[in-house]
Amino acid sequence: MLRAFLLSLGDTELASMLRQSDIAYPLISATHIIGVGLVLGNMVLLDFRLLGVIRQRQVTELFPLLRRLAAVGLLLAITTGILLFSVQPAHYLANNAFILKLGLLGLALINILLVHRLAAWQAALAGQPVAPILKICALISLFLWLAILIAGRWIAFI
Repeated sequence: MLRAFLLSLGDTELASMLRQSDIAYPLISATHIIGVGLVLGNMVLLDFRLLGVIRQRQVTELFPLLRRLAAVGLLLAITTGILLFSVQPAHYLANNAFILKLGLLGLALINILLVHRLAAWQAALAGQPVAPILKICALISLFLWLAILIAGRWIAFI
């Protein structure tokens, strides 16, 4: 049922317009890359701060800006990703790198949700030292976001 729905995205007028336009698809693709850059760049900065690689600012100073920029990037990447997917849904559903990317993205989002539920996160936001569990989550985050980037590039080569 989910597969049928996903495949039906290719039958929409918007998907048809994207396939026929010489300019729309490249603009959507470029916007997707901007979104990915915003997510990845801001997540890496936050993870580096949690790991102690960046020491100049308190988490409380960096978090609001990095979170907003990462959220905007994620929204942009997901929205444009759906549009890109709609152009060739059968191709993407058969692409192992695409499936891997979606799985890794799911894990990265779960990691974010878990971090935000940790008492250690709330303590770090209150100015307390970063707990070891947050450092582990930051390492997992770095791995996942870089793996998502690699899987995303790999899609074009399969």
